[in-house]
This record gives sequence, structure tokens and C-alpha cells, in this order.
Amino acid sequence: MNVNALKYLRLVIEHHGFAEAARAAQVSQPAITQAMRTLERELDLVLFEKQGRQKVPTNAARALAQGGGRLEALLTDVRRAQVDGLRAPQALEAGLAPAAALLYGPVIEQAWRAMAPEGLLRITGGSAPEMLHALSHGALDLVIAPLPRRYQATGVQRHLLHTSTPTVFARRGHPLLAARTLGDIASAGWAVTGASGTAGNVIEEAYRVRGLAAPRILLQCADYRTLLSLVARSDLLCIVPHPLLVIAEMQDRVRPLHLSEHLPHYEVCLFWAESPRAVAAAALEAVVSELKLLRPDV
Repeated sequence: MNVNALKYLRLVIEHHGFAEAARAAQVSQPAITQAMRTLERELDLVLFEKQGRQKVPTNAARALAQGGGRLEALLTDVRRAQVDGLRAPQALEAGLAPAAALLYGPVIEQAWRAMAPEGLLRITGGSAPEMLHALSHGALDLVIAPLPRRYQATGVQRHLLHTSTPTVFARRGHPLLAARTLGDIASAGWAVTGASGTAGNVIEEAYRVRGLAAPRILLQCADYRTLLSLVARSDLLCIVPHPLLVIAEMQDRVRPLHLSEHLPHYEVCLFWAESPRAVAAAALEAVVSELKLLRPDV
């Protein structure tokens, strides 16, 4: 059934005649007449009855016109929503561990902006297991995080970006700067960026491997910029997993400890869905390609 025919029917009833409806619709009168005949044939209904020299709409015609008006309004709303949806900015949902946000956030933003100049890039944080769970359920488009031990997932691809090089840092002038073993700093207080058992809290694993008592975790925060700023003003120690995280403004305020013992390393990987959301697929491919071109030292 032609939706325009319903519109013409409504105009015939509203304007009390075929000629008047034709003028309102800016079409010829024969077009109106043909549309009405087609409707009657398709629906097997009598839409007009002769009263003298006039054709008067039947009750069926009035009911059909009323329903057609609602249908027109619905179609208008659907079309408007579709246009608004096309105009709405695309969104890329990225889950980044604290270090990954500083190291890879700018690359992601630039690659995404080249594909979607008006698009929204939303960066969220969380532990690697939490973000990977969100990725596998379609809530995130990509994740950059340490590879969890014994991690297995279907429908997710991954690419190694770098392997961590964890180093202990303390404020300039800290009395423990000369320490050479974990035993020398066993009594220190620590600042970390992750909960127990996560890559942001590898000092717990390091102490456990050496048979030391659990470290005193006195500060937990969300990012390395804040972490280093607090360490620079206190006697707390911290571990930084990548040298580029020690930004220029902090290099004169914190110092690395040159320990003879290795700290736990972990692989930082890019994860993305094998079947991404259609709205982000092309842009996601561009972002992944740019990240794969990076050198391991970022």
C-alpha cells in the first residue's frame, strides 16, 4: 500500500473534494482519483459514496484516513530519529590501565580523530580482568592492560605492545636511595596504583617471591602522575613500570633505586573484539593499526 495514497485520502477528507486535495498536495486531480481507486481495490473497501454530484467519504474512509495520519506521524518520527542518529557523534569506548592511558592515550586520540573528527572518545579505567570482561560483552571496543595470568578468551584478539620494566622510585634525598635489595627496603611504606594481585601492585608479588613479609601499602591512587607527585613529597616508595611515565617535571624530584634483584615483569597488550560494533569498526581498525606500528619502547 502506498503511504502517499493515505496522505491523499486524508487531504480529500480535510479539503472536502478531489480538486482541493490535488491543490494541497501539488499534484494533478487524476493522480488523486487514481490513488483512491487503487486504495479501494487493494483494501476491498468502498471509500466514497455518491451523494448527488459529490463523492462523500464513507466511515471506512474516515477511519483509514485517521490511521494513515498516525502512520505519517510515526514515519516522520522514525526518519527524524534516523537523521539525528546519523548526525550524532560516533563513540569509541576504550578501557586503559593507568600506565596505558598515559603511554597510549594520545596515539588512540589522534588515530580516532582522523577517522571521526566529531566523534567521542571515552576512556575508562579498571583492573585488567574487569575491562576484559567488559570487552568480551561488547561494552568496550578496545582494552590496553597487562595480560592477566592464565587469561583465556574467545572472540578477542590481542597484540603485545611492550613488556614492563618495573623500577622502584623514591623522593630525592630519601634515606633508602642507596638500597640494593628488597630486604633493605622491607620496612618501607608503599604507594601503588592497583589493588592486591594486579600489575599496579607488583611489590606484593616481589616480596612474596623473596619470602618477605607483606609490604605496607599506605597509599593507593588511580594514576602514575598523582602517584609520583605524592611520592616526591613523602617517604613512600613506588614502582613505575615504564620510564616514559616519569614525566619531565618529576625527573628532578624522584630518583630510581638501583636494586640488584629483578622485579616481576608483565606483558602489556592491546585487546580488541574480533567482531567489533559496526558503528566503530572502521575507526577501531585504524586505531589498532596505529598502535601496532609503535616501537616496544613507545
